[in-house]
Amino acid sequence: MKGHAIDTPDERSLIAAARAGDEHAFGRVGSRHRPGLELFCLLMLGCPHRGHEAVCETLLRGWRELDQAAPSTPARIWLYGLATDVCLEDLDGTDESGGRQRFDGVRHRNERRQ
Repeated sequence: MKGHAIDTPDERSLIAAARAGDEHAFGRVGSRHRPGLELFCLLMLGCPHRGHEAVCETLLRGWRELDQAAPSTPARIWLYGLATDVCLEDLDGTDESGGRQRFDGVRHRNERRQ
């Protein structure tokens, strides 16, 4: 997290703009956190390709679920929570023959916690 506080006023304003529909603002937030997310997903999944796919899925979900994030939650915490869910779903998606399943059709993050 070189040079970036966990939750800066600038980041909060970018998230607010993204919630209002500004894709570019969300892209800036995603760009700030992408290097750390890439490393995190690589470490969780053990494969650069799968890690990269997980980051892409994380950011896509982040954009789609932006209105569901608590306004007081820092973007970093929220994005890493999404990344954790995506990686766990990826790991759960390996069938017994060793084949891979796509992210689609796996449990939603709230279903796992029940």
